[in-house]
Amino acid sequence: MTNAIFDIYEEQLKAREGASEVVDTLKREVFHQAKKYGIPTHRHEDWRYSNLKAIREKAYGLPMAVTIDQPDLLINEASATLVFVNGSLSEDHSKMPDSQTGLTMTHLNNHFAANEEDRTVSLEMGDGALVHLNAALMNAGYVLTVKAGTKLEAPIEILHVASAASEQSLQTRLLVQMGEHAEATIIERFIGDDADYWTNTVMQSRLSEGTKLTHYKLQEEGPNATHTSSVYVDCGAEARYQGFNLQTGALYGRMEHHVRVLSEEADVRIDGANLAAAGQTLDIRTHVDHTVPNAVSDQIFRAVLDKKGKSAFQGKVTVAVDAQKTLADQSCRALLLDRTAEANAKPELEIYADDVKCSHGATVGELDEKAYFYLVSRGIDPASARQILVEAFAADALEFVEDAEMRDMINDRILNWMSARREA
Repeated sequence: MTNAIFDIYEEQLKAREGASEVVDTLKREVFHQAKKYGIPTHRHEDWRYSNLKAIREKAYGLPMAVTIDQPDLLINEASATLVFVNGSLSEDHSKMPDSQTGLTMTHLNNHFAANEEDRTVSLEMGDGALVHLNAALMNAGYVLTVKAGTKLEAPIEILHVASAASEQSLQTRLLVQMGEHAEATIIERFIGDDADYWTNTVMQSRLSEGTKLTHYKLQEEGPNATHTSSVYVDCGAEARYQGFNLQTGALYGRMEHHVRVLSEEADVRIDGANLAAAGQTLDIRTHVDHTVPNAVSDQIFRAVLDKKGKSAFQGKVTVAVDAQKTLADQSCRALLLDRTAEANAKPELEIYADDVKCSHGATVGELDEKAYFYLVSRGIDPASARQILVEAFAADALEFVEDAEMRDMINDRILNWMSARREA
């Protein structure tokens, strides 16, 4: 079945050719690499807890253009608002960057045409078929550039909307380039209807010296969707990267974060939470690669799982032989609200240096019965008591969200999820 799926995707690739010979050639090359890898199965170690049955057993079609009403946006005064509908940029609903603010946007095809030497390195391919398929089949690709010294006062909001996209694949790719001492915040959201569709996105970020980038990802896909997304970050000297992931939607959702620490004094933080129920499977995979000395990375992930919910965390920290004085920490905890829920955790440390401080920990448990009894004995109804304890449990992952408004938005989503469980 896999070969037949790739035959269909190859026809889709041919149907999209014509932008330029350079881009067409590049896409053909990465597509054949994707075919060589094949769709991952449980036999692949990095996918051992995952369920890719939906995209392994059928080929998703080309996305159709649709018209939508003005979507609800999180930010009224954004530095830029990019709305992708079924994988294509909707200019009617987007607010393009103002170059006078130091933020510019270029189509990825034009970027390749103007930067011949950059073609082979601009597209991060990772080590699997899904990122390669994204490069080959992407509906839209753009480069966001924040000029050196620019400090964007308002965030960039990126909204991915799936609408009437039954059995369609929505493929987008963004490349974020940050000049020296630039600062920006990106809020990326994924929403959709009840259709069976596949969202597959990639974001790459290149952080120069002294750069600060904060990236929030809120996965709120429709209940029958499959969501796979990957983030790749290269950190320069004294660069600071903070990523936060929240997953509440999709039948199957997987978010990946890959960070390479390439210069000293970089500071990396990746946090997040999975809230799963009703047969959902939500995965998080991270890999922080320390290649140089004197850098820091921290990770905190929390999972709350109700009836038949499943979550997995696979976090890896690699410390190269020359990366002395590295500080790295991982923490993953899962809370089971029902005995039918399932939590998996696989934190890893791969250390080749001897002067480092690295740690990791993973726990799985149920609600604290003593705390629950205490709240109920003080007159709080059982459902509210559970909600209070879940909110406190998830708060660990929100501790380092610096923006108060964003922290409130994330917390509201956690409370809404608990309220839906309460009603059920």
